[in-house]
Amino acid sequence: MNRIILIAVLFLFQISASAQQFSIKGKIINQNKTPLEFATATLLQTDKKLYQQASTDSLGNFILKAEKGNYVLIIEQFGTEFSNKEISVNQDQDLGIIEVKEQIQLEGVTVKSRKKLVEQKVDRLVFNVENSVTATGGTALDALKSTPTVRVQNETISIVGKGEVLVMIDDRLNKMTQEDLTAFLKSIPADNIKSIEVITTPPAKYEAEGNSGLINIKLKTAKANSWNANLGTSFVQRSYASENLNGLFIYNYNKLSLQASVNKGKDQLATTSDNRIYYTDELWKQNIKTKSETDLLSIGLGFDYKLTEKWTTGIKYLGSFNDRISANNPLTSRYNTSGEINSYILSDVKSQNKPQMNSVNWNNSFNLDSNGKNITVDLDYFNYQKDDSRVFSGNEMNAEKENIDGTYFSALNSNVNQLKNYSAKIDVTLPYSFANISFGGKGFYTNTKNDLNVFDNETGTPVLNTNYSNIFTYKEYNQALYFSVSKKLNEKWETQIGLRTEATQTEGFSENLNQTNKNNYVKLFPTAYLTYTVNDNNSYSLNYSRRIRRPDFDYLNPFVIRTSPYYYSEGNPFLKPSIIDNLEFSYIRNQKWVNNIYFSQVSDFGQELAIIDPETNSTKSTPINYANTYQIGLSTYYNFNKLSWWNSFMGFNLNYQNVKSKTNLIASVDGYNGYIYSNNDFTINNSKTVFLGLNYGLQLPGRYQVFNISTLNILDVSVKLLALKKNLSITLTGEDLLNAQKPLISYYSNGIKNTMKNYGDSRAFRIALSYKFGNENVKSKERGFGNEEERNRAN
Repeated sequence: MNRIILIAVLFLFQISASAQQFSIKGKIINQNKTPLEFATATLLQTDKKLYQQASTDSLGNFILKAEKGNYVLIIEQFGTEFSNKEISVNQDQDLGIIEVKEQIQLEGVTVKSRKKLVEQKVDRLVFNVENSVTATGGTALDALKSTPTVRVQNETISIVGKGEVLVMIDDRLNKMTQEDLTAFLKSIPADNIKSIEVITTPPAKYEAEGNSGLINIKLKTAKANSWNANLGTSFVQRSYASENLNGLFIYNYNKLSLQASVNKGKDQLATTSDNRIYYTDELWKQNIKTKSETDLLSIGLGFDYKLTEKWTTGIKYLGSFNDRISANNPLTSRYNTSGEINSYILSDVKSQNKPQMNSVNWNNSFNLDSNGKNITVDLDYFNYQKDDSRVFSGNEMNAEKENIDGTYFSALNSNVNQLKNYSAKIDVTLPYSFANISFGGKGFYTNTKNDLNVFDNETGTPVLNTNYSNIFTYKEYNQALYFSVSKKLNEKWETQIGLRTEATQTEGFSENLNQTNKNNYVKLFPTAYLTYTVNDNNSYSLNYSRRIRRPDFDYLNPFVIRTSPYYYSEGNPFLKPSIIDNLEFSYIRNQKWVNNIYFSQVSDFGQELAIIDPETNSTKSTPINYANTYQIGLSTYYNFNKLSWWNSFMGFNLNYQNVKSKTNLIASVDGYNGYIYSNNDFTINNSKTVFLGLNYGLQLPGRYQVFNISTLNILDVSVKLLALKKNLSITLTGEDLLNAQKPLISYYSNGIKNTMKNYGDSRAFRIALSYKFGNENVKSKERGFGNEEERNRAN
């Protein structure tokens, strides 16, 4: 009876309270009078429990509903808190225009920064690296490993369930090989990173390049009226020791902002691979143990200056200079059908490469009025050069490991790869009361040159082999135009549509073959977003995008590079771009629980494959467009942060993939794969000086593209300590503690089974120290920038 009475009382109270709801509305703008879209207004009850949230529309407006009472109103955007004050609600209130800035007094409240670990937006997930325990003290690659929905396996970066993606730095795409990208990311300290954006459906203003979306690494920028610096060092113990030293300085006063960063380190790895080829009459087992050592150096410089009230200009430079040496001794054992060894092939390989990258951007932003109308103009220059050399030799041996006469091979390869890229881009943003309109264009020119020299060295005296030496030049021109419009149809429906057109002209020339290959094509890339907001806690969205994946430049070089009598690589000048159509339906609850059903279809899917010739027992590695594919999947993840001391991001992905082969070399296949993960950050004490991070991932056995992949486990644990008024950070991290990142991968080529089991020396212990200092109260008459958001979203 008491329970019935209690329920009745609560029911009557709810009816009474519902009848006394009042509205609280307002408009949020920044210091340049620009409306802030996607800002969040949050009402907390006096016990700090969440009562209601609302996001601002394209004009900066928000509306909240509340019962009579006292609340705390928080205004924030992208995790940065601008206002935190108590309000009393007893009637409808119009708070009017709320202007927000960094580090200012707003209605008697001192503004402070409060970053969420993870933020979910319509087209992307934002991971605030500076708030992560596990990523602290590592590199950009370590930060990506801690980013929800991102996987880094054998230093290949992908989005869970969607495959490999391209990586941008501050909205700028720098195309380089996966190996060189990895080295570059290792040269960027995680302490220099503000956030990482996982963009699954990029809008029309972004380049259409990237088959499964884009990952954007945003570096730290200066806060208004402040200067600060950070010094850090780290030591990593894997099979060998690695170390790193880095520094960051940021200054912002009045109209001028300066940034400088430097990172110097050494990275040592011991990797292993066990590859097997199951020929009809023989089994070939190849074991490779590689030791590599890389000297890393990166430099960043930048300044921004507000020339007038409406014009801000800035130049940013980013350079990376690495030197990598490696050595291994591949041993191939050949077994007959009885399991006995027939013979061996033993090689000795030493290689060195020196990738160097210079990137310069000149940005200009023009604010046309106080309502957010804006024009940005970017000029970019990108220069990349890699000096690559390799010396290898070897012998075939009998079952007793005695050299077989006439089988000795030896050669020296050297290759200079040069790439230059010039681009110009303009973006126009026109927010109106009836809709937001944006349009723009971009043009770029890329010139690459590969100068390969091959020397036969069987006699001990290198002799130039003109049949295998080659000079290859490649030119690519691209012109793009885009148009996008977004409109809030009513309180519940909002839509955005866009169209991007890209014209591409390419020309590749092999000097030794005297062969020229040209391409000329125009592609359309539509995007569409439709969002239905049921209430402040529930929303649905349907997104569509078309994208393109152009071949890597080195894949188009038709020449042959041989590294043993039984293995060689060959480029493919006829390689076509892949076209990808992505469709995604999402349900988001409370900005915490995100559910996606997605479908993607790829035409002319292409990648590099090892093609087996069963007649000669030789392997050719070459890129080919071998299939049309599609996949359908389900992903869900939940951000649990109801407890002040525990923030958790957990989810799973399950998808079905179908590969319809277009060649006899690879059979058509299909199958399922799944992945489960949980990223956790714990605050151990009330003073918030001790933190614990725990990340776990489980790859279920299944199929990815044409490959069958076995179970894979990932476990990383970190402890972070703050001292000296929280300016000194000490982080201890154990990576891949289970030592279980050794999946068995198998596939069939020409009907011949291949298996690979690679280990990238992922188990490691890291200790990192970081000390920050500065002055965040530099006096200034005004904020020196009006283009931060535009620069962050440019490209």
